[in-house]
Amino acid sequence: MNGETRKIVRVGLIVGLAVGATACATPFSTAPVDPSSPIAASVNAAAKTRGTHRKFSEIPPVPKDVPTAAQIRAAVAQQQVAGEALTKAVAPNTWELKDTEAYAAKARRDANPAALQAPTDAERAESEAFARALRSRASAPPSRPQ
Repeated sequence: MNGETRKIVRVGLIVGLAVGATACATPFSTAPVDPSSPIAASVNAAAKTRGTHRKFSEIPPVPKDVPTAAQIRAAVAQQQVAGEALTKAVAPNTWELKDTEAYAAKARRDANPAALQAPTDAERAESEAFARALRSRASAPPSRPQ
């Protein structure tokens, strides 16, 4: 049974390699273009045109301001220390409630709420007049569609 499986695997590998080699037989030939295509001429011209190659003299120089491994290591260590300090600062039970009245008074001053008071008779009359004007302009939709 195991011998048969090995034969099947070998045949599968051989067939797979043969198909792969056939697919890669002509990797540098140009693919045929449909002559009825409106861009067939430009595609053929572009396929036949050789592009320019970069020269070694065009490669930019190596940058000079690259940090060394020691500088990177120091920056990482500094950031880790800062992260640990922040973790300790925001850990549970690191703060307590005290002087809350002063905080609440400052928040009220900063909010500066308008004095809440009942509307006057003049304000009520103005609101009623506005509502009456809106009601007089309103009209019900027609009872039957037209």
